[in-house]
Amino acid sequence: MTVLAAVDFSDASARAVAVAGLIAQVCQGRLRLLHAESIEAPPYFTSEQLDHLERERRASRAAAEAAVARFGQEHTATPFSVVVVDETPDEAIVHAAATADLIVMGTHGRHGPVRWWLGSVAERAIHELPKPLLVVRSEVPHPIESLLTRIVVLADRLAPGDRTLEYGRALAARCGGTVFDERGAPIEQALERTAATLVLVPAPQPGKRPWPGRYAELVVRCCAAPVLFIPELSEGATS
Repeated sequence: MTVLAAVDFSDASARAVAVAGLIAQVCQGRLRLLHAESIEAPPYFTSEQLDHLERERRASRAAAEAAVARFGQEHTATPFSVVVVDETPDEAIVHAAATADLIVMGTHGRHGPVRWWLGSVAERAIHELPKPLLVVRSEVPHPIESLLTRIVVLADRLAPGDRTLEYGRALAARCGGTVFDERGAPIEQALERTAATLVLVPAPQPGKRPWPGRYAELVVRCCAAPVLFIPELSEGATS
């Protein structure tokens, strides 16, 4: 299992690295830290200016790799590798996810316009990635070590969530955690009743049925615990 954590040096990113490190350790997987920096060359640059810009890119990438390594060492004891790419953050995550089994991202705050309920990068990732995506807040209320102890599965009536429940049970089995099947239950009541440390929600495969944005938004707004979106299997696929 390969766990990919996005790094932007924020508090939410720090918490995401810690969570990703725990999951990689519990699942005996590999941890990769991804950081994106994009330096665009103006179209009017001369050949000499382009050469200078390329030297700056190499120096910047080396400095960024060192910074990501220090950041990772501060927030997880799990061994990791570092990937720094010259792309926008959303492009970097979409491309890097092709070789990962789980993507972990930090998200900032609960307020603001509806269209920013997760942040633009995380929202694009949820819509486009056919991989499980875990979004983590900086103010997670439970100790990192308790992440997999009380897992709750939530789903609206349009999403059966069978694969999501199976995924949650597999995670819990690795550390003796408990899984609560609260599909169809009111979100706030389910969260209060279970004292969930991790929330799992089924998500549609890209290009399949419309994304149930309102339900997912309500889940994210209602709970401070990390939320893991599990893509549904397309017809005929296997887990």
